[in-house]
Amino acid sequence: MRLAVSNGQFRGAEWCVQRDEGPWAACDAYTVIRQEWIAKAQKEMPFEYYVKFAIARTGSKVLLASCHLS
Repeated sequence: MRLAVSNGQFRGAEWCVQRDEGPWAACDAYTVIRQEWIAKAQKEMPFEYYVKFAIARTGSKVLLASCHLS
């Protein structure tokens, strides 16, 4: 989350549902692109991560991250 906030591109605020029946959370969404070493290719390649997070009423953090290979 620290990398997303400090170096990522803010995509906007979104409503996110954790399960079909809820609960809903107000999330901030970011895109982060990192260069990572790919052993099979023997080189670094860019990986785009889509990160959304929220802070629950209890103070705990909710995080959703996915990797988009483009």
